[in-house]
Amino acid sequence: MKPKDIEPGKTYINKGKGKNMRTVIAIGNDHRPSHWLSNSEPPEEPGVLYKDMKGIHSNLYLSSFAAWAGAEKNKLNKQLNIMNYSE
Repeated sequence: MKPKDIEPGKTYINKGKGKNMRTVIAIGNDHRPSHWLSNSEPPEEPGVLYKDMKGIHSNLYLSSFAAWAGAEKNKLNKQLNIMNYSE
């Protein structure tokens, strides 16, 4: 997905089999990850505070979250329902 598509309050599923879900709680500079495991400088972009399926809160950079996200859960459910009606 694109970073501009990620919104607070929405739930996203991962790429691939889509078995993991994360709900975005907030997006902003206050939510940038505290750790950066690289020799390069961290990205100059907002962070995403999210809650996973176990209820654990964590942070990712917006571009990292967007790269993880395969689809927004509600949009995917609507697409699947349309496909079921057309069969």
